[in-house]
Formats: sequence, C-alpha cells, structure tokens
Amino acid sequence: MGFELESLYHAMTFALVELAAGNDQEYRVDVGTRGEAARIRVLEPTDDVMMTVYGKGYCEVGEQFVLSCLKRITVQRLKELHKTPLRKAATLTLVKG
Repeated sequence: MGFELESLYHAMTFALVELAAGNDQEYRVDVGTRGEAARIRVLEPTDDVMMTVYGKGYCEVGEQFVLSCLKRITVQRLKELHKTPLRKAATLTLVKG
C-alpha cells in the first residue's frame, strides 16, 4: 500500500478546521456547488454557521478556506502551537532488492 496524497490533504484540512474551531468543539462541514462555484460552511452542533467561504474552482475555494481558518486562530493559540515540538523523522534505510 502506497502513501495516498488525497488522504493527506483530507487529514490536513480537518486538522486546520479543528485549529480554527477549537479542539473541544464539535462541527460539521456543509458543501454546496453550482457549476464551478462552491460554498463551504462549517457549522456548530446548534447549526449556527461558524464560517462560510465561496469561490470558483478548487484553488480559489481552498485558498479562501485556509484564510478563513487562519483568521479564526487567536494569537494566544498561535503562541501555544509554536511551543509544540514537532516529531523527529525516523531514520530511513534503503534496502537493495
């Protein structure tokens, strides 16, 4: 089984939403499309809209979604994240075969 980039992108997207929403808060994502245009809404459990972005095509919607998430992250939260250590990479050994 190889490494799947689509799964990585999926995990990165939801990690970003969790940072924007807060780790303890539940949410759901609603996507609506019409032609090339798309609307993404992140909803709280009460169905209140946490954030909404619009765009045409994947690139524009993705850019707007990232910006919206980043704008919701507080400076205090960014300071906490900055102190979080990253995992060190494991040593890879190439096997001739």
